[in-house]
Parts: sequence; C-alpha cells; structure tokens
Amino acid sequence: MKIKIRYIIILLLLVPFIYSLFTKNYKNSNLDGEFYPAKNVDFLHDLTYMKDGQLVKDQSIFKEQIKLIANAKEFIILDLFLYNDEYDRSKMDFANQVEEMTEALIKKHKEDPSLDIVFITDELNNFYGSYKQKHLKRLETEGIKVNLVNLNTIRDSNPLYSGLYRFYIKHFGQSDKGFIKNIFDPQGPKLSIRSFLRLLNFKANHRKVLITEEAALVSSSNPHDPSSKHSNVAVKFYGKAMEDLIKSELGLVADKYENIQAFKAEEVLDKNIKIRAISEKKIFDALEENILKAEEGDQINIGIFYIADRKLLKSLADASKRGVEIRIIADLNKDAFGLEKNGAPNRPALSQLVDENPEIQVRWYQTHGEQFHTKMAIFSYKDKDPRIILGSANFTRRNLQNYNLETDLELSLSKDSDLYKEVESYYEKIWTNQDGNYTVPLEDYYEDGKFLRLLWKIQEFTGLCTW
Repeated sequence: MKIKIRYIIILLLLVPFIYSLFTKNYKNSNLDGEFYPAKNVDFLHDLTYMKDGQLVKDQSIFKEQIKLIANAKEFIILDLFLYNDEYDRSKMDFANQVEEMTEALIKKHKEDPSLDIVFITDELNNFYGSYKQKHLKRLETEGIKVNLVNLNTIRDSNPLYSGLYRFYIKHFGQSDKGFIKNIFDPQGPKLSIRSFLRLLNFKANHRKVLITEEAALVSSSNPHDPSSKHSNVAVKFYGKAMEDLIKSELGLVADKYENIQAFKAEEVLDKNIKIRAISEKKIFDALEENILKAEEGDQINIGIFYIADRKLLKSLADASKRGVEIRIIADLNKDAFGLEKNGAPNRPALSQLVDENPEIQVRWYQTHGEQFHTKMAIFSYKDKDPRIILGSANFTRRNLQNYNLETDLELSLSKDSDLYKEVESYYEKIWTNQDGNYTVPLEDYYEDGKFLRLLWKIQEFTGLCTW
C-alpha cells in the first residue's frame, strides 16, 4: 500500500510538470514580419548619468508617447507591461508618468468617443487580482476598456512550479481581499496569498508598444513612475510594418476593432530604411541570424539590461573566435526600485564570458538607483547593410525562447544614413564617456564568485527567477 501511495504522489507531481513543459503561447505569437520601407523614422533614447558631479536625466520617449496620443485621429493601441505608480514615497520620488498618460487618454476619449482605444497591460499592475490599480480603474470608469492578458495563455517558463499551479491551484480563482503588506508600496492595497501564488509563475506580457494611424513606437521603456529615471531606447516610424504590429496586438484582445483591422499604411517609396516587426522567439532567431553572418572585421555592439541566454552567449563567443569585434554595455543588476540586487545574471555571466573569450569587451553602465533598461543590438558589417534590433526583449531564456510576450523591431539601413550615424553616435558616447560619466570598466564590478556563477545558470535553466 505504501508503494502504491508513493507512485500516486510521484504521478501527481510528474504529470503537471510534463504538461507544463509542453505549454505554448497564444496562437498569434511569434510574429515574423517582412521588411518594409519606412519613413519618419526616429531613434529615441533616455539616459540618466553623471556630469560635473550632477545627476542628469535626459528623457525623450515618454514625451513622444504623449504626443502620439494627443495627435491620434483614428485609433490608439497601447500595450504596456508596467502601468502603475506604486512605490515607497517615504524613500523615493519619481515623475507622475502614469497619471499624465491616464489623463491624456481620458482627454482623447472625451474629445472623440468614437476613436478606438485599445489598452493592453499585464496582470502584475493589479497584483494578479489582489486589487484594481487606481489608474486602470479610472480608465475603465471613463469608458476605456482595459485588457489584461491572461497569463494562463502564456507558455510556462517555470515548469517546476507552473504545472502544479495549473493543475491544483488556479482553480481556486483570485481574491481582491488580502492581508499581506504591499511589496511595491507599503501604504498601498494589501495583497492576497492567491495573488502571490500566481506571481510565482514568473511570466509576463512584457511588450512596450504604442500605435496610432500616425506612427508606431516600439520601446524598451515602461510609462511607470518608478521607471521614469531608467535609460531606454525606442524607434518611432511609419510604414507597412505597422500592420504586422496591429495584427499582433489585436490577437491579444477579444474585440474585433474592424476599423483598426482595416488600416492600411501608405506605401513608402524610399527604401533606404526598412523595418520589420518580430516577437517572442523570432527575436532570438533574428539575433542569431545576424550574429552568424558576422565575420572578421565586423562589429557587434550590444546595450542590455539582462543578458543570460546561454545559446546567445555561445553564439557571441563563437563570433569572437571568428574575429568579430564584440562590445557589450550592460546594467549592473544592482538596483530594483529601491531594493539592492546581487548582480545576477549580468555580472557572473559576462565576467565568465570574458574569462573564456578575452577579445570580448564589456563595460557596465553606472547607475544611481535607476536601471540601464536598454535592449538593443547593433550589427555593423564590412560588406552588408547594418542591422539594428531593439525593443522589449532582454537577452534571456525567458525573453527570447518563447515564454514572455515580447515585441522588437529589426531595422535594415545604409551605413551613410543619418539614422545609423545617430545610433552609432549614441553608443560611442556612452562607451567612451563623451560629455558625461556613463560607463565603467568590467574590472570595477568583475564577479568571480563560484556560488553566483553557478546560481545564475541554475536560475536560467529552471526558470526560478524573474529574469
């Protein structure tokens, strides 16, 4: 009898785990868009840095988002991972970005109630059902529907836990009555146990997309108050690739929005800049393809918040052995909204990468409580047009191997284009500390601790981490 009970217990644990391994993202994920000519293409960036002993905050992305909302005449699509203003106000102070964007959306809705506004966000903002975040609640009160992506439709990145959650826990539903102190804002609404259990799935709709009939803007930034000092990048453009983005976003919502589906961007005749939209694992495929194309004399420049995907790290190591010059500017992974982190995964992963591949160059972005939240790779070839990939996806297993929902753009442009020169200038400025103190050498935060070097690999492999 004891043996039978043991086998039953093993079966009850094993079946959910196996099921979790084979889960998939929603059917419209993995967008693999075609390249289309684009116009009115702008590279936008936010930078926080020290200059002459003073902290400088140079921000442009949020301003452009507000401008696009204000100018919209036909529709607005917003897909934003973080949309809340919750933090410990006794210790920190941030810009009121969420309130400003909420007001801009409500104003636009009142000016033209017939204008379609599609607002999509992640369940995290309501802390997975513990409460209704006040700004999301206000949008709904004013007649703007808030679409929360159901995380059960997203592939499980943490199968050791998520299978058990799907089989045995999720059926108890959610509760908006909690008693646990809010981990974001001590004065905020209480959290429920069931919401914490949902959190432990470690999955997200991580996209940062804004589309109107005037332009699309794909970014690494969240209009989230505690993120308002982060360094980020974005591209705004007009062209047929907007239609792929629209199809991808409307695949997340139940409503048809026939007017938006009928949108057709005018054909762009100038082919100097071409853009395609990519999402989920297709972002990894694009990165891998461009790395594999790189040969001796080519250069890859990366600016990244998290980098840990071991397939990608191996590809970069192999490229370095072929004679490709590789430079990486990475966040120190030491700050997270007032909390101090242990440096994983970047510090152990990149320290080991350079140990094994000394030709690869790494510098750390020197943050001051905020984050270097950029996610970008620049591919400069001797005999081919440059490529740039940027957007919401960190270079980790969760972001690149079809777990989280992500959206990036891939740009193909000529070396003599103003846009390419602008992006190159941005990177060189922070690499060489032109007109400010941006980055420090690898040695300043080199990590050789055996425990941390092992820990990040275990976390990356199992999904037992937030990155």
